[in-house]
Amino acid sequence: MGALCARNRREGRAVSRPESRSRPSPGDPATSGAGPTGADTSLLRVRDAGASRILTLDRPDKRNALNDALLATLCDALRQAQADPQVRTIILEGAGNGFCSGRDQKDAGNADSSRALLQDGTLEGTVGIFTEALRLLIDSRKPTIASVHGFALAGGQALTLACDFVVAEHGARFGNPEMQFGFPAAMNTVLLARHLGRRKALEIAMTGSIYLAQDYAALGLINRLAEPGQRGAATQAFAEQLNALAPWAVSRTKQLLRAVEHTGIDESLDAGDALNQLLRANAQLAPVFEDPDATRARLQRQVAGAVKPAPP
Repeated sequence: MGALCARNRREGRAVSRPESRSRPSPGDPATSGAGPTGADTSLLRVRDAGASRILTLDRPDKRNALNDALLATLCDALRQAQADPQVRTIILEGAGNGFCSGRDQKDAGNADSSRALLQDGTLEGTVGIFTEALRLLIDSRKPTIASVHGFALAGGQALTLACDFVVAEHGARFGNPEMQFGFPAAMNTVLLARHLGRRKALEIAMTGSIYLAQDYAALGLINRLAEPGQRGAATQAFAEQLNALAPWAVSRTKQLLRAVEHTGIDESLDAGDALNQLLRANAQLAPVFEDPDATRARLQRQVAGAVKPAPP
């Protein structure tokens, strides 16, 4: 897998340098502007908007299908975003008329080629690079947002489920239709189980039905619904809300939730208590905002009902 990423860089498919940190023009991030002059846009477009790093899957003629080269480039881009102290939020989106249609079936080959891949170990790497991309999203210390329009199917849906948050346009379609062709939805089954109860996760994974964004929002799988053409603005507004928070607190909150997902209630309470003790010991309860008095006053008004949080 590491060799694949290295080969990807040697062959000139390395992630393009982020564009300037100026705010993008109003509209959809995936279509509102091209990359900087000379940027490599063959697989993945990378640009910054304020403190957000925007990664755009850029194979619109292939419905942004995930081949090994794109996945290796995506892995590199996620690592770069993690290492950049100026980046607070990572946004993943797709170019063209949809988010992502899943794995590129040309990578799978036929039965004879699959047997050959098994024998020489290549198949493990091909599957592993997709798993690595999911792990990087799940384990990211920084919030990740999937910004979806059109469709997020099969492996594309798995990418959204691996992100922390999802912003989607009304009418966007989700699902794992590979089940209807006789292929079990391996990663989707695993990730759906993280978000839903057993019965609903099993229904979605096993039937291979297609769901609208509105359906997924009702299940809690989507955080924000946007009107067609407004997804970019809705995504950026959500990202800015996260970017305004203290990075240390955001990272710790995500780490704690990850720990809770894998432990019982007693261990989870102990983890929360340990974090509280660390906060006290390091005086992190002291002001983490530039203007603590204004923050306190705003919270008091919200509690009193004078000011409601910004609508989704």
